Order: sequence, then C-alpha cells, then structure tokens
Amino acid sequence: MYADNIYDISKLCIKYGDFMIRGLYISASSAVCEGKRIDTISNNIANANTTGFKKDLYVTQSFPEILTMKMGGEAAKISGVNLPAPLNIIGTMNAGIHTSVVVTDFTQGGFNPTKNPLDVAISGRGFLTVETEQGERYTRDGSFSLDSNRYLVTKDGHRVMGENGYIQISGNDIKIDERGYIYSDGELVDRLKLVDFEDYSALMKEGNNLYTIVSEEWVGQEKAFEGSIKQGFIEGSNVNAVKEMTDMITMLRAYEANQRLIKAHDELLGKAVNEVGRI
Repeated sequence: MYADNIYDISKLCIKYGDFMIRGLYISASSAVCEGKRIDTISNNIANANTTGFKKDLYVTQSFPEILTMKMGGEAAKISGVNLPAPLNIIGTMNAGIHTSVVVTDFTQGGFNPTKNPLDVAISGRGFLTVETEQGERYTRDGSFSLDSNRYLVTKDGHRVMGENGYIQISGNDIKIDERGYIYSDGELVDRLKLVDFEDYSALMKEGNNLYTIVSEEWVGQEKAFEGSIKQGFIEGSNVNAVKEMTDMITMLRAYEANQRLIKAHDELLGKAVNEVGRI
C-alpha cells in the first residue's frame, strides 16, 4: 500500500511538473517576443521624424498546429507536423510563441513643404534610386542637394540616379515635373530613375533609409512606376508616435506579466520538489 502511494505521488509530481515546466516555456518565449516587439516599437519612435521612414511591424505566431480541428482515425499531418490522434481528440499544443517575421508597413506618409526645388516626394507607390558603394539602392527620402560638382546627392552623399546615369545640374532655375523629368533653365537634364515592385517582400531595410533586394531571385522583378513626384516637398514618416507609445506601454505590461508568471512557476516547482517530495 505504501509503495502504491509513493508511485501515485511520483506520477502526480511528474504530471504537474510537466505542466509547470511547459508554463515556464510559454511565459519565457512570450517574454522574449515582447522584448523584441518593444525593440521594434522603440526603433519606430526613434524614427518618427525621419524623412520617408516606414515603420516596422513585429509579427508573432502561436500554435502552428490547428488545435481546434478534431482528428479522425489515424495519424494526420498538419503544417508539416505528424499528429497521431485518435477519433474526436483535439491535436497537440505547442509550448509558447515565436517570431514569424518583421514586416515593413509601406503606407504613405504625410507631405511636408520645404520650398527647396531639389526636394521631391513620391505620391503613391515607388522608390527613388541612388548609387552607393555597394551598388544601387532604393529610398523614399527625397531630401536632395547638389555636391561640389553639382551632382544631385542625398543627405549621406549618395548620388541620385537618373535614367541616363548620375544627374548633374548646371543651371539655377530647376523644375521637376510629376513624371520625374528634371529641367534646368528650361533645358531637359534627365529623368529620375523611379522604380516599383509588385511585391514589397522583395525589399529589406539596409539602414540610412535605404532598401535593397532580398535575394538574386527578385532581381529584374521591378515594374513600371505609376506614382507621381511632388517638387518642393518631402514625405514624412508614417509612424504615429502616440499610437506607438500606447503600444509600448501595453508591451511593457505584458512583459512584466510574463516575468511574474515565470516567478510563480519557479515557486511552484520549488514546492513540488521540496515539499511534495517529503510526503
């Protein structure tokens, strides 16, 4: 009888210990994701006043298996996972959440007038092309100026690309029309090299407000530019600082809640080991 009681207690400890350890995994994975989400929001807030900046969204995924689907008969395969489940039994549950992807929100930002004839903003979809040491890159930041050789350059000194190469402007009366054609003292200089993509997942941020192609398989996937150019304006960030601050507070509270849960699970495990084991 005594041996049977010890066996039952051992099974009980293993059963509930497993639930508590799973709870630790769930809380810890959630805390890690909330921490990364806070980093993403912090970066958005820091760039709320950056010209042409596009905010990032941190996407998480939980329960890769379809938990609420009743399984019938023999083993089934869902999302690439073999789930042996008898009739009318709900599938297994994954412990915790994980990052799916960090995506960029390319919605239009507001237009800010500058009275600088070299500044341009894109209305609609599309990107400007600039030349860097690593090759051509794309940007929505149209805050331009002329260097000592009167080449059109970005704030970081990257030369702006035209359809015929670098854009060099010798005159003073500069006009840029809606299609991106540049005129200097009434003479056509060049047209801005404007590009667009059918799928913006082809792009990734490289820093300094620049985008690059994710991989070679996307090279050549550009499509015709269908937006328009506004001279004397720059596009503001699409970050809503108030909303981002509200989201930040929510994420901080969720992070703190997970910390408390981890502490609670740790205390329960301590009791299971030190107190239940004495019975």
